[in-house]
Amino acid sequence: MERPLVVTDSSDAVVEVIREAGELAAATDAPLLVLTVVTESEYEKDVDVLGTIDRVERSGFEPDPEEYAEKVAQTAINDLLSDLALEAEAVGKYVEDDNDQADAILDVAAANDCDYVFLLGRKRSPTGKALFGDTAQSVILNFDGYVVTMAE
Repeated sequence: MERPLVVTDSSDAVVEVIREAGELAAATDAPLLVLTVVTESEYEKDVDVLGTIDRVERSGFEPDPEEYAEKVAQTAINDLLSDLALEAEAVGKYVEDDNDQADAILDVAAANDCDYVFLLGRKRSPTGKALFGDTAQSVILNFDGYVVTMAE
């Protein structure tokens, strides 16, 4: 059985990537793994925004970073895949910075015997890729399976 993994984020462009992975999973009766990787800076920014809302609502919300990332992945499943007949599981990972994202994706893919990884590719100049690396490029080079990337 083939098992696809799709990497989500908060951008609008990721919707198409999630749908493609969901359609593959539904067509092959494979369980879909939906992963959100949250960096420290993204998490702090989101918690600041949620904290502002919290002061208004007084709900006391401040989740564990990986729990928060998992909830983002679950929201993607609920919002974008509910019309497909498939089994989907949400996973959240927290990393310190962007350079750790590829390792987190590869670790989750290996731990769950994934055959496919779907992710959004970021537009970056060749110099930017050389200096700062690129998550999609690193996954493509190091994943022992199929990698599907879509440009932002």
